[in-house]
Amino acid sequence: MARSQIDDNPRPAKRQRNASVAEDVSSDLSSFTRLPHPILLISMPALLVHPPSHRFHIQSLFSSLTAIRKCISMDSLNLDIECRAWTAFAELGMNVVAGGLSEREYCSWAKGVEPEVEKAIGKGLLITQKHPSLRPYRLHLSLLQSRFVQWQHNTKFARNLLSRLSSSFLPTDPPHILYSSYLATINNLCTPTKTPSQSQSHSPSSLLSVQYSNQDLHTALSTISDLQDLSNVKKHEDVTLLSHVLRLRVLVLAGMWESVPDALKVCEEALRLSYQPSLGTPKPSNPNPQPSQSSQHPSSSAPPIPTPPTPPQQFPVFKGVFEGAMAIHTLVMAVVFFTHIGNSPEASPRLTHLHILLDSGILNKCVNGIVDIKFPSSPALSIQITHPRILHFLTFLVSSVSKRDPVGRKPKKRIFAAEALRIWDAEVAKELPFAPWMSLGEIEEVEQRLARIKADLICELISVSIMRSEFQAAQQHLAILIAHTRTYDIFNIFAARITLHQAHLAHALGQQERALECYRVAAFLAENSGDGEVEGAARAGEVGLRIGMKMVERGRGVKVGKEKVKSRAKGKGKEKEGDAQVGGEGEELNILGEVVVSACPGGGGTLQAIGHVLEACLSAEILKAKQHLKDALSLATRSQDNHLRALILALISSHYFHTAGEHALGMLETTDQLAAGLGAPSDKHTTSNSKTRSKTAVPNTQAVGNVPLRLWVGERFVELYKRAGRDADAQKRELGNALLQKQLEKVSRLR
Repeated sequence: MARSQIDDNPRPAKRQRNASVAEDVSSDLSSFTRLPHPILLISMPALLVHPPSHRFHIQSLFSSLTAIRKCISMDSLNLDIECRAWTAFAELGMNVVAGGLSEREYCSWAKGVEPEVEKAIGKGLLITQKHPSLRPYRLHLSLLQSRFVQWQHNTKFARNLLSRLSSSFLPTDPPHILYSSYLATINNLCTPTKTPSQSQSHSPSSLLSVQYSNQDLHTALSTISDLQDLSNVKKHEDVTLLSHVLRLRVLVLAGMWESVPDALKVCEEALRLSYQPSLGTPKPSNPNPQPSQSSQHPSSSAPPIPTPPTPPQQFPVFKGVFEGAMAIHTLVMAVVFFTHIGNSPEASPRLTHLHILLDSGILNKCVNGIVDIKFPSSPALSIQITHPRILHFLTFLVSSVSKRDPVGRKPKKRIFAAEALRIWDAEVAKELPFAPWMSLGEIEEVEQRLARIKADLICELISVSIMRSEFQAAQQHLAILIAHTRTYDIFNIFAARITLHQAHLAHALGQQERALECYRVAAFLAENSGDGEVEGAARAGEVGLRIGMKMVERGRGVKVGKEKVKSRAKGKGKEKEGDAQVGGEGEELNILGEVVVSACPGGGGTLQAIGHVLEACLSAEILKAKQHLKDALSLATRSQDNHLRALILALISSHYFHTAGEHALGMLETTDQLAAGLGAPSDKHTTSNSKTRSKTAVPNTQAVGNVPLRLWVGERFVELYKRAGRDADAQKRELGNALLQKQLEKVSRLR
């Protein structure tokens, strides 16, 4: 063949059709049948669902509602499909209403959804009544109906619905529906009534993420007991554990502190928890000793003993996420309780275990706050616990609050609060994980709780700054707190506390009139808002300040209560001496003091100690005053509150100033050490050794601390040294007092 006839780039041969393969594919495609329109439409919500934090959440709700409406409008629907459609519409509609979409202008499609939800629930219940095979839908729709009626402020009808539902259960009903009715009843009894747009999730599974009120408290506790009995009969241990934690939570939030120890013990036993009180903490003395010579000299002159590290305890390993979540909730409430009553040795090991649990990452397995209780042959019961991010910051807050000691270079109270605020600023921009069926209202609730926790953390920074005489820092934190509460529209919630902080700051700066006014305003605001602890603290602060002002007017060491007073008879030029009740302002102060003192024991360990201090100042009997101060010292020592302990020691020393000089000197040395530690700098080399200071009798003015208290102590030192003939020590102390006087003048410029 010639070269010209040869193709250098020949075309490939045409691919032959494989007839057998084509026939197989055609036969497979022909085997599929077209999906019926009702099935497709009713399946759309599951395909379109997005969590409330997703940017297309509102669009998914709109599309899902449109699909269900089209499904309902179709003719000749199967009863099962129709019932599913009405139930789905009720769920979606309640999600729309709970998110407040029906009140937003840009969601015109959501207008009038609430009546449609009511209609959907009624239609669904009507179908289930005619067909017993659809009973599971009836149980679920009944729960939705009670929740919807509660939104409409018809509390009585909602509870009747739940009562009827509980009495209608059959032995064959699945346990998750059975338990849901009990949880819904408890939730209804303990949750404040809100409008749908204001409401957070009122589903039975949200019990561990809501704040309980005192409404029908005893009925709720009785329902919890019924839930526990039922779970014991059915041998569902996780539900029994849930009932224990629910009881503890109701008692804590209702302030029924006398019943909390037993409930806490039951929870810890169910979780296999046991703790040893932290070592090295001084044990409180007998709260009611008989007055004697020995009881008049409390052993309190020694400086606070540093707490050595507690030996590591063997903590149990939890078998699942649910059990671990219940342990975290229990530990948070335990730390809150022991901090409230001022029992630091018991709070410390539980706080340590709480941090260990959170560091273990157990909450990473339920990032959206949903945990399941599984049953052998039934669907699981989903429980919505407190959102993990809230638990994370709540642990920091509880840690800061429980650390009462502000003395030292790096007080843990400030460290926990500052670190939490740093993390909050870094995490606030990150998207919160939520379950797909949650609503926008629940996102807003979580964000509001995080905002309130941040405000609480700033309050802790303010308090520790005031206690450590860091007044400029306290003013800055107050400004940040006010701006933050206004930004998140929670100023009214914190108005009483902000005013109380202003009162404490003015009190520390010597602004007496402003402090009195702020104390009274804080008490008024707290009384109107029902915040008993803030009200008690404000009224106690007012009484304490007025006692101090009265003592300054009459001279140091003069009693405010019944006393022997000398009154010059007019026109007679002679004095009469006798017992008389201080009249006018003094009598008013006595009456107010008695009211405040009687209310202090119910406000926790700190207020109880303050009540003893006020009663000692108002008492006319030396022995009673000493006993009250000793009781106050015991409470302050047990709670490791060295700020209050310094004041109590100073007051005790004044009782022994003229009768037991050496004993008073020892207590004054401890008071001076504590007062100096309230401003200790972070560098170790800037503070001198306490033993050296006591030997040289020169106060450490580099660590300023509480200047007024240290100056008062220094003046007492000079008097005692001169009385004992220690003129050299007196001269050194006078030199130190002169330096403290200059520091006090600097503080006065901040007024």
